[in-house]
Amino acid sequence: MSEQRIKELAEIPFEGSLEQAFSDYATALKKLSQQLAFEYEMAAGDSQAAMSRLHGNPLLLGLDAKLQARRVAKRLRRANELAKGLETEGRKFAREYRKQFLYKKG
Repeated sequence: MSEQRIKELAEIPFEGSLEQAFSDYATALKKLSQQLAFEYEMAAGDSQAAMSRLHGNPLLLGLDAKLQARRVAKRLRRANELAKGLETEGRKFAREYRKQFLYKKG
Protein backbone atom coordinates (compact mmCIF):
# COMPACT_ATOMS: atom_id res chain seq x y z
CA MET A 1 0.00 0.00 0.00
CA SER A 2 2.78 2.48 0.81
CA GLU A 3 4.35 1.73 -2.58
CA GLN A 4 1.14 3.06 -4.14
CA ARG A 5 1.36 6.20 -2.03
CA ILE A 6 4.98 6.74 -3.05
CA LYS A 7 3.95 6.34 -6.67
CA GLU A 8 1.22 8.94 -6.11
CA LEU A 9 3.84 11.35 -4.76
CA ALA A 10 6.13 10.78 -7.72
CA GLU A 11 3.34 11.35 -10.22
CA ILE A 12 2.39 14.82 -8.94
CA PRO A 13 3.79 17.21 -11.57
CA PHE A 14 5.40 20.41 -10.34
CA GLU A 15 4.08 22.50 -13.19
CA GLY A 16 1.08 24.70 -13.88
CA SER A 17 -0.40 25.93 -10.61
CA LEU A 18 2.44 25.27 -8.21
CA GLU A 19 0.28 26.16 -5.24
CA GLN A 20 -2.13 23.36 -6.15
CA ALA A 21 0.71 20.94 -6.96
CA PHE A 22 2.46 21.62 -3.67
CA SER A 23 -0.81 21.34 -1.78
CA ASP A 24 -1.52 17.98 -3.46
CA TYR A 25 2.01 16.84 -2.69
CA ALA A 26 1.68 17.83 0.98
CA THR A 27 -1.64 15.99 1.23
CA ALA A 28 -0.22 12.83 -0.37
CA LEU A 29 2.86 13.05 1.87
CA LYS A 30 0.62 13.40 4.92
CA LYS A 31 -1.29 10.24 4.00
CA LEU A 32 1.93 8.32 3.40
CA SER A 33 3.53 9.45 6.64
CA GLN A 34 0.42 8.65 8.67
CA GLN A 35 0.36 5.18 7.17
CA LEU A 36 4.06 4.68 7.91
CA ALA A 37 3.71 5.98 11.48
CA PHE A 38 0.82 3.61 12.14
CA GLU A 39 2.76 0.67 10.68
CA TYR A 40 5.89 1.44 12.71
CA GLU A 41 3.91 1.74 15.94
CA MET A 42 2.13 -1.55 15.33
CA ALA A 43 5.39 -3.28 14.37
CA ALA A 44 7.13 -1.93 17.48
CA GLY A 45 4.46 -3.33 19.77
CA ASP A 46 4.19 -6.65 17.95
CA SER A 47 7.93 -7.18 17.70
CA GLN A 48 8.50 -6.28 21.35
CA ALA A 49 5.82 -8.73 22.41
CA ALA A 50 7.33 -11.48 20.24
CA MET A 51 10.88 -10.86 21.45
CA SER A 52 9.77 -10.68 25.09
CA ARG A 53 8.63 -14.29 24.83
CA LEU A 54 12.13 -15.43 23.89
CA HIS A 55 14.01 -17.22 26.62
CA GLY A 56 16.78 -15.17 28.13
CA ASN A 57 19.18 -16.10 30.86
CA PRO A 58 17.40 -18.59 33.16
CA LEU A 59 18.96 -16.98 36.22
CA LEU A 60 17.37 -13.65 35.29
CA LEU A 61 13.93 -15.20 34.66
CA GLY A 62 13.74 -13.68 31.17
CA LEU A 63 14.11 -10.09 32.33
CA ASP A 64 17.15 -9.65 30.10
CA ALA A 65 15.12 -10.72 27.04
CA LYS A 66 12.42 -8.20 27.91
CA LEU A 67 14.96 -5.41 28.28
CA GLN A 68 16.61 -6.31 24.99
CA ALA A 69 13.21 -6.48 23.28
CA ARG A 70 12.40 -2.99 24.52
CA ARG A 71 15.71 -1.69 23.17
CA VAL A 72 15.12 -3.25 19.75
CA ALA A 73 11.51 -2.03 19.54
CA LYS A 74 12.72 1.46 20.48
CA ARG A 75 14.22 1.74 16.99
CA LEU A 76 10.80 1.27 15.40
CA ARG A 77 9.32 3.82 17.77
CA ARG A 78 11.99 6.28 16.64
CA ALA A 79 11.04 5.53 13.03
CA ASN A 80 7.46 6.30 14.05
CA GLU A 81 8.55 9.70 15.33
CA LEU A 82 10.43 10.35 12.09
CA ALA A 83 7.31 9.52 10.08
CA LYS A 84 5.34 11.99 12.19
CA GLY A 85 8.05 14.56 11.53
CA LEU A 86 7.76 13.87 7.81
CA GLU A 87 4.08 14.75 7.99
CA THR A 88 4.88 18.02 9.74
CA GLU A 89 7.60 18.98 7.28
CA GLY A 90 5.30 18.20 4.35
CA ARG A 91 2.74 20.67 5.66
CA LYS A 92 5.47 23.25 6.24
CA PHE A 93 6.69 22.77 2.65
CA ALA A 94 3.40 23.93 1.11
CA ARG A 95 2.96 26.68 3.69
CA GLU A 96 6.49 28.01 3.14
CA TYR A 97 5.90 28.18 -0.62
CA ARG A 98 2.78 30.27 -0.08
CA LYS A 99 4.59 32.50 2.39
CA GLN A 100 7.65 33.06 0.21
CA PHE A 101 6.04 33.37 -3.21
CA LEU A 102 2.36 34.19 -2.93
CA TYR A 103 1.91 36.43 0.07
CA LYS A 104 5.11 38.42 -0.07
CA LYS A 105 4.60 42.13 0.37
CA GLY A 106 6.76 44.62 -1.36
